[in-house]
Amino acid sequence: MNPTLSTLIACLILTFVNVITGHATENNTNSAAAEKYGAIERRFENGFRALLVPDSKAEQTAVTLVYFSGSLADPVGKSGLAHLLEHLLFNAPTTEGNHALVSELARRNIAYNGNTHFDRTIYHTAFSSDQPTLNWLLQQEALRMHKLTITETDIARELPVVLREKELGDSNHRQKLAQQILPVVTRFAPYVRPPIGNETELRGIAIDDAQAFYRTHYRPDNALLIVTGRFDAAATWKQLDTHFGEIKSPKIGQPPVFKAASGRESGDPQTSFRGDGDVSSVSLFYPLPDSVDAKHVAAMGLLSGLLTGSPASRLHESLVSDGQAASVSAMPLLLRNAGAFEVTALPLTADSEALEQLQHTLAEQVHSLGDTAFTEKELERTKNLIRNEALHVQSQAAAFGYRLAEFASLGDWRLWFESIDAAQEMTLPEIQQTAKTLFQQGLPVAQLMSSRHAASVTARKEALVPQATSAEPSPASTPAHLPETVTPAANDATAANDATAAAIDAQIERFSINESLAVALWPKSIPTGRVQGQWNLRMGTTDSMLGKRMLADLTGSLLAHGSASLDRQQLFDRLVGLDAHLSMTPMEDRLAIRFDLPAKSLPEFLDVLIDVLRHPALPEQGFKEIGNQLRVAYQGLGTKPQVVAEQAVTALTSPYPVGDIRREPGMAEALAALERIELNDVKAFHTDYYGANGELLLSGEFDANATRRQLESLLGPWRSKQPYQRPPLPYTTLAPGRHVMTVADGAHGIYTAQLRQPLQADETDALALMLANVALGEDALQSRLGRRLRQQEGISYGVASKISASAFEPRATLTISASYALALRQQLSKAVHEELALLVKDGLSAAEFDSAKQNWRHRNDLSKLDHDKLFGKLNLLLRLRRDMRYYADINARVEALTLAQVNTAIARHINPDQLLEVFVDTNNEAP
Repeated sequence: MNPTLSTLIACLILTFVNVITGHATENNTNSAAAEKYGAIERRFENGFRALLVPDSKAEQTAVTLVYFSGSLADPVGKSGLAHLLEHLLFNAPTTEGNHALVSELARRNIAYNGNTHFDRTIYHTAFSSDQPTLNWLLQQEALRMHKLTITETDIARELPVVLREKELGDSNHRQKLAQQILPVVTRFAPYVRPPIGNETELRGIAIDDAQAFYRTHYRPDNALLIVTGRFDAAATWKQLDTHFGEIKSPKIGQPPVFKAASGRESGDPQTSFRGDGDVSSVSLFYPLPDSVDAKHVAAMGLLSGLLTGSPASRLHESLVSDGQAASVSAMPLLLRNAGAFEVTALPLTADSEALEQLQHTLAEQVHSLGDTAFTEKELERTKNLIRNEALHVQSQAAAFGYRLAEFASLGDWRLWFESIDAAQEMTLPEIQQTAKTLFQQGLPVAQLMSSRHAASVTARKEALVPQATSAEPSPASTPAHLPETVTPAANDATAANDATAAAIDAQIERFSINESLAVALWPKSIPTGRVQGQWNLRMGTTDSMLGKRMLADLTGSLLAHGSASLDRQQLFDRLVGLDAHLSMTPMEDRLAIRFDLPAKSLPEFLDVLIDVLRHPALPEQGFKEIGNQLRVAYQGLGTKPQVVAEQAVTALTSPYPVGDIRREPGMAEALAALERIELNDVKAFHTDYYGANGELLLSGEFDANATRRQLESLLGPWRSKQPYQRPPLPYTTLAPGRHVMTVADGAHGIYTAQLRQPLQADETDALALMLANVALGEDALQSRLGRRLRQQEGISYGVASKISASAFEPRATLTISASYALALRQQLSKAVHEELALLVKDGLSAAEFDSAKQNWRHRNDLSKLDHDKLFGKLNLLLRLRRDMRYYADINARVEALTLAQVNTAIARHINPDQLLEVFVDTNNEAP
């Protein structure tokens, strides 16, 4: 349930915007919409509306419910009420046995979240397509629409959680400054109140306030429910009629409609805002009108792409290629009551003079766009970007439902489709006039952010204060007991997993190329129209990669700059023409390549991708750009509390020296390494280390035989001079202790704690600990740690624990992570130690054990997992050179675990006294 303020932080990816328009809704099936957009909308007699957009090819179903009331509906003096109520609805005891809704969602493996913004509150869920699950979920949404009982206890429980969430937002200095800018640039005063509210007014919210808001705004005639993905439309309409059709709408007037002031007030005292943050940036905000149509939305999207959407975009060429900025982005934010168009550039240096110079240059460049004509080629390229992005969104049930809800909250869901059509019809004179009107109407509001220096980070080690425990677990240095032999019990679940594993394995063709690249081709029996791929291209050995981590990162990042036959812009245009979504991300000893594209584009795409990998251009200009971007990125990480915590844990737990590929480099290490790298080093690294290594997985609609022949032809001759061998990661003990890191400033702390044991992923004790972790902290809300730290004591907004166990060596780690209020650090540590001690002393209860097993079944039952989850599992199997039976066997062994085995494993391997704890506080912490 993330908060609700749109941060105005620019994205490097073209983003569509939310605006308001008007459409009439029919009282029954909207046949015109169904024919044009594949959607069916109905309005019930009580005013409730539902929109179904079925997709028989989808693997998931998503339900998105939007209420057309957000923080602007908060009463005077009660800011944050709408957001607080969002929290209360997730804990609504609407389920059988009065369990909180979130616990039942988690038990059914339903992903859920909520979001409150100025104009709306959205609840969204997604799950593997299953009609009974959808039916249950619709019933729950109806119940919490009209049968929620709010008590003072509920408010007392959730208020500290909201305050912790507010602290997280307050630590984001750019977001806080953007909140001040929004009402200035839009001339709409109510935007000055952040949707999450302020602490004084939040603490003043009473039970009567919450109940009145619920009665006024949570009603059928103020809501739209959207179902996307794969489902039975006829059955779903029956469920909607049953659960929502009879809900009565109260005869209460609609919330007030706000209107933006017309024009900027003369003599505005402030058009420039300054602040400090993790990353230096310069942003310009241009006011947009408060009443727009689909054509205007299309123009805003087109301008975003023309300015920063491709390597040949105007601002990229004039600022990034010219060495004046590390990166640029542009994004419109259109709201119900006005909006803004933001243009952002990241400077190469962070001093005040450089920021002011970049502000001046950026303003001049943007202003000139109104007089400098765009070309037909630029416009056509950006139109293709918009079309492809829309198709990609529609292929993802959850993203599609949320996008439609955003547009519905600001007027009508059809506007999203209409703006895409309008973009394709836009002419050059029209977009040129829009640029002139937008960028030459007056001075923009500027935001200049200076980065805090990493030298402001300090560290100290505190003496351990013994925590009272009521059990005597084995110390971490004691050798782990050998796993017990477990004979899987035969039951329906085991049989279903076995059958599914066999069926999937029968569909997959596995082979290797050069004995160094493991390939799995999984053509789907049901036509999907698309292909999904993942290639972990691995390189080097522990010894050969020593000191080459940043060299590998720079080389992998530079691949996007083209091949010997395609320059960077030609490669970009080729991928857009193929509607291919491609990412190539350097990660440790590999290049993670992921792609998604239409099935018809696969052969040509593979030709292009492998050409780039085998014959990259590696140009001088690109080398400079990537170097600048990496330097700015690492400089920005230096003071982020989360990154400081991660680097501290790495320093305390990693036995590897600086430069080892198994060690995550810190900021200073990375920057020093970057300064030593020359372009010839990059070219030599690619020649020596790149080849047909690793694992390649393809799934979707394609001809497996033809694809195999193509891959063998393209990759067979490609061998790396330096062989690949997986870097070993043996078990090492952790030294217990409490370490406190201090950063410059902020409103919250970051906590990370670890325990480590010599257990491999498929050992019985490791599986037992994974079950135990479900109850300990796997769910941030409905777990022992979640209930204690978030729900009961209000210490943390987000807390979770996880067990990560290697499939290659006996090395398992329990990690506990949490954000916390600065004054509650000692209370946090005490609570964690006490919960671990109780877990060791008493073990899991029978109810917790049964719930954990059920949770495991929902998440791991092969017969019920959608394609994306199975695809992820297959990726590991390729590396292990195993088939799907590996997972079926693990599921059977988990089914066979007893409560006694789990509790014995807990006592054997969990010792609170061996906990390594890292706290990241700020200079203004409470003692």
